[in-house]
Amino acid sequence: MNDSLRFTSITAIGEYEEDYSMDRDGTTLTNMGIDSVGSVDSFTQELRLSGNTDLSQWLVGVNYATNDVKSDETVLIFDSTNAALMPGGPFIDNSTTSITQDIKDIGIFANMEYDLGEKFTVLAGARYTESSNDFTSCSHSDDPGLNATFGFFSDALRGQAPGTTVILPNQCVSLDAATAEVSRTPYTDSLEEDNVSWRLGLNYRANEDLLLYTLASKGYKTGSYPILPASTTSQFEPVTQESVQALEGGLKWSFAEGKAQLNSAIFYYQYDDKQVRGSVKDPVYNQLDRLVNIPESTIQGAEIELTYSPIDGLLLRGSGTYVNTEVKEWYTFVNPTTGQDEDGLNGVREQGDFSGSDLPFTPEMHFVADVDYRRPINENLGGFVGANLLYNSEANSTFGDPDKTRIDSFTTLDLRAGVEALDGTWTATVWGRNVTDEYYWSNQFVTQDVLVRYAAKPVTYGISFAYNFM
Repeated sequence: MNDSLRFTSITAIGEYEEDYSMDRDGTTLTNMGIDSVGSVDSFTQELRLSGNTDLSQWLVGVNYATNDVKSDETVLIFDSTNAALMPGGPFIDNSTTSITQDIKDIGIFANMEYDLGEKFTVLAGARYTESSNDFTSCSHSDDPGLNATFGFFSDALRGQAPGTTVILPNQCVSLDAATAEVSRTPYTDSLEEDNVSWRLGLNYRANEDLLLYTLASKGYKTGSYPILPASTTSQFEPVTQESVQALEGGLKWSFAEGKAQLNSAIFYYQYDDKQVRGSVKDPVYNQLDRLVNIPESTIQGAEIELTYSPIDGLLLRGSGTYVNTEVKEWYTFVNPTTGQDEDGLNGVREQGDFSGSDLPFTPEMHFVADVDYRRPINENLGGFVGANLLYNSEANSTFGDPDKTRIDSFTTLDLRAGVEALDGTWTATVWGRNVTDEYYWSNQFVTQDVLVRYAAKPVTYGISFAYNFM
């Protein structure tokens, strides 16, 4: 608008479609298979007004977004041990859950950085967000075994004669959590949430080479509904929004005449109602995976990163992170992965206290080191070689400390070499990843009767070529 004032409008339209099948159990049996078809249509409009003065930079804006979601997910469990609730059947083969979500979000935000003299800068920002999600879900199937099972449960819980309740193929079916009556219409619900997120920070420029900073902030993650073949209407209840109170302090230091850069920070995050993958009990399917809320949990730790260029063309990088996580309060359903019984798979379904447990997928230590050397071959061409080393300490894929769900520590080494145009137009690289052929898992979980582990890629070699048209 002028030298110190700018207006920005961003409009985005997106469409996403999926149609896939997944053999989730990794066996020749139909223990847990998934067929999924779905789509998302999204629209986002954001308006911003920003400006600056001699002492400040500021921004205000509004954001509006809609997402229309449709999904049909079929679960196949015919060979599972819990496919029949009574000896001799009826056996459950499959169940399809069809959902729609009409999601709307609107946010109003502002941010400012203000210089308090030459050494101090105050950072402040806030955002008010309202979100709504109109949700429908229908569990249905053409499987006679599943429909007979629902009818049997409804009759037994209401004291009716067996066979009183008849469910037609592909009819919406779920048990009312309060009355045990079979509901033959889609389940509908609406989730309305709002929050105020904010941040407040202070930067201190000790000199031209050293910056010290501290930052406090509060953020939110919107709640959501599950997509699962629930047998009772209560299992369609959503997880609510999670919040995190974050505190961080650190430094950014350039030294050795500009050849080295050190960044370091310590941090503390306190979560309320953190959303994590857990399990819920189900009278028909035995157990179901879904998002759940942890009332209180924390993450604290420190990180450090060092970059050093001792000679022209040689760049050394190293970084490390230490993280300690803890569930402060959580008393919930114990699923088989907790190792409550000896076999770790068909465990008792009871309540358990997970206070003191680590959060899943949070290794205590993480290190990365990288070496890169580049040298001109002639006035137009350059060559380079490099290596990257990564280490992750062990972690758990579930709560508690069960041996069967522990992801072991691992170390990988990548190598690269190539040539490039010195003007940056193209690069050709020969590379090897995980050249020591380290065997490790990137994920694991229990589903039905099977403990599933995803093995990472073995040693892999390749050639890459990149060209910059700009």
